[in-house]
Amino acid sequence: MTPEEFEAAAGALFKEVAPMTLATCADNVPWASDVYFAASGFDLVFFSSLDSRHCRNLAANPACAVTVHAPVATWRDIRGLQMEGMAGLAETVGDKARALATYLEKFPFARDLMANPVGAVRTAFRAHAHVFRPTRIRYLDNRLGIGARFSIAVADGKPVWPPQREKTGIDAN
Repeated sequence: MTPEEFEAAAGALFKEVAPMTLATCADNVPWASDVYFAASGFDLVFFSSLDSRHCRNLAANPACAVTVHAPVATWRDIRGLQMEGMAGLAETVGDKARALATYLEKFPFARDLMANPVGAVRTAFRAHAHVFRPTRIRYLDNRLGIGARFSIAVADGKPVWPPQREKTGIDAN
């Protein structure tokens, strides 16, 4: 798989899939939550309440994992992304503005929340911009062959090319 094919496959999933599954862990207890996300390159933006279990976990331990996968009816059509990395609050005013712009581009209906000043204030106090920054991304696509997997490392937000084909039990011999 070429870098262009990897980027196109990941980009298609980022556009067509609304929720990602965010896996966090604190005090040696794992937790998974689905959250709506929008992509800025390979960074994934989501908004969530600081009181949510996954955000409390991230505050204690920012290391986490994310999956993004298309709904399918058969295992032969499974395709998705498995990512590991770090997540936390968007910190600066600029980071928050970019996160909001990225999110509203994918989810224009969220603008309606901002149109209602009372709702916007309530939402602003409950939902905060977070950014997941991957350090490794694995693309799985059974349409290319059962267990077809390609992975890249991500360093400082930039992919390390080319994608590496991962061996599975199916093709390890």
